[in-house]
Amino acid sequence: MATTQNTYTGDNSTTLFSFTFPYLEESDVKVSLDGVDQLTTAYSFANATTISFNTAPGTGVAIRIYRQTAQEAPPATFFAGSAIRASDLNENFLQQLYVAQETDQIARNLTAGDIAPGAITNLQLADDAVTTAKIADLNVTTGKLADSAVTSAKIADGTIVNADVNASA
Repeated sequence: MATTQNTYTGDNSTTLFSFTFPYLEESDVKVSLDGVDQLTTAYSFANATTISFNTAPGTGVAIRIYRQTAQEAPPATFFAGSAIRASDLNENFLQQLYVAQETDQIARNLTAGDIAPGAITNLQLADDAVTTAKIADLNVTTGKLADSAVTSAKIADGTIVNADVNASA
């Protein structure tokens, strides 16, 4: 499987993070912090394979540097009677290869249940889509998901009102 992303954890002091995947254009390289894509004004390229943040990501912040190849148009267009250069062909084929690799990575992540934190918001969820059986906690001791009960710890303060409580409670 091809590498299309690198992940790190912020420590509130490191600003330089390298990545190991090839890309066609700098604009194809994206950065997210805790699942939220960052504007290009928040970072810059220190060199061809290193991202430099203007401000160090905080301690525990999930950093993801990934490739999202533009696919709207091929890098090179060919016309009848014009010369076809090997470099143009190679760049067009690389674009398609990178898009295929990125699509494969997305499919693998979804199949494995490895969805980035914050990637799913209430806008993507249908009403009543989350059931008690789908709510779980990470057991710190075992590292496994357990306890599918809705508990006080899973309910945000101030979200339950009198109308939500049964009269016999």
